[in-house]
Amino acid sequence: MLERGASFDTGIAPSALDPERPRFVDTPWGAMALYSVGGEVYCVQAFCPHLEGPLFQGTVAGTRVTCPWHAWTFDLRTGERVATHPWLPHRGRDRLRRCAVGLGAGGTIVLAPIRAD
Repeated sequence: MLERGASFDTGIAPSALDPERPRFVDTPWGAMALYSVGGEVYCVQAFCPHLEGPLFQGTVAGTRVTCPWHAWTFDLRTGERVATHPWLPHRGRDRLRRCAVGLGAGGTIVLAPIRAD
């Protein structure tokens, strides 16, 4: 559920999303990307926390996205980095910022920030 006053209406209908490529969106909380995966819409930060690589241009496989610069992989559902390579250690900043996704009265995607645990 999205809290009143803490949300942002993207003006984008879910049907306008392409499952083959994420949609970049500027929000009050920074650059984010919308992913349509299996009928679900996920919203995570658009740039990798590692070295600000363009995560939204990365490879998507199921609910995972891999940064095109250094192959860091993240779960779109949780924002957590997935340890796909043992030589890439976790350093605590490996979680993506995420937004809750809902629908506004006009049927467009509405976002609200999710606080990190």
